[in-house]
Amino acid sequence: MRIAVVGCSHGALDDIYKAIHRVDADTKKSGQLPVELLLCCGDFQALRCNADLYTMKAPTKFRLMKDFHNYYAGRKMAPILTIVVGGNHEAMGHMWECFHGGWLAPNIYFLGYAGCVLVDGWLRVAGSSGIYKAEDYKKGYFERIPYIPSTLSSAYHTRQYGVERLLKLNDNGAKVDIFMSHDWPVGIERHGDTQALLRETPRLEMSIRSNTLGSKPLASILDKLKPMQWVSGHMHIRFTAEVHHKSDDSQSTKFLALSKPGAGREFLEVIEVPTPADRRPPNGTRSHTPELFFDPQWLAIVRAFAPFMPLEVKAPPLPSVEEANALIEEALQWVHQNIGTKPILEVQVFSQTAPPTRTSSGEDDKNVTPRSYTNPQTQAFCDMLGIQNHFAAGSLST
Repeated sequence: MRIAVVGCSHGALDDIYKAIHRVDADTKKSGQLPVELLLCCGDFQALRCNADLYTMKAPTKFRLMKDFHNYYAGRKMAPILTIVVGGNHEAMGHMWECFHGGWLAPNIYFLGYAGCVLVDGWLRVAGSSGIYKAEDYKKGYFERIPYIPSTLSSAYHTRQYGVERLLKLNDNGAKVDIFMSHDWPVGIERHGDTQALLRETPRLEMSIRSNTLGSKPLASILDKLKPMQWVSGHMHIRFTAEVHHKSDDSQSTKFLALSKPGAGREFLEVIEVPTPADRRPPNGTRSHTPELFFDPQWLAIVRAFAPFMPLEVKAPPLPSVEEANALIEEALQWVHQNIGTKPILEVQVFSQTAPPTRTSSGEDDKNVTPRSYTNPQTQAFCDMLGIQNHFAAGSLST
């Protein structure tokens, strides 16, 4: 499977899809298959209307509608299945609606604050949204519309609740193929050409010397899950590394970070993942449209941890390792009996929540007051798992 990876999107969807089209045009001449999947590593900026600009932390000059609103409104259609994680410049009201994951627009799927899906039922893609700030890591998800400056910043900070759930992903032996994040795992620069990185971005020297470049929780995930590939954005630079895991000499993780769209920037790259023989399209088939499936292990983790969902500043204790393992095992049996491996589109179907912009430019949009909306996709997901939906409009339940 040929997979395009983008670092930070910064709302430039049109440029990204055009770049993929150019890649496909070049590779067609050599007989290669086209790109089948796009992974966007944060700062996606899923702005539906001007009101969403006021739920995104960014300097005023960077709070621009860009391209996404046209895909949300249906004026444009994503030409390739796109999977997204969140960064530190996002429309947080929109992301909050889709905490467990969901379609931001047709053919554009958000993994959620933490999540895992199966592409075509076999490629396991997991991800973590946001960036790490130690002071907020053990807090709950207390931020709500209307945001104030402090909560608009903390809303995109990674929380322990998401990380602890992700660490359970390979407990049943299934491996994660690709892990997506915005932040880098802390210390990843030591597994690549650190000196070249410093020459190109000297602003990172202090962070590298103090071993604070990146996220400690993501480093724990890297060490535990040992994915085949890890992709990131955030630093606006292309950087590669390879981590050889001490506990498994036969396996390593290839790390790829990319920049943001712009002239001369290395923002898009194509990676290839071998497709299992029984999953390959028939000979002579040039186009293939992948399908997303729920990952039963992740569904079990979400169901098991649902009673511990932290919704206030002070987060309640998470279950012990033993208790969590028992809850997940029980939940996994329930998932196998009641859900199985189900296509996501059988449960979650895109629908507009906030009113979209009225024109392709978005300039006449007078909707400037952020509001909370109940997303039917989140309700459908929670109903499927038999868990409470804490993300309905105005919900402050604990």
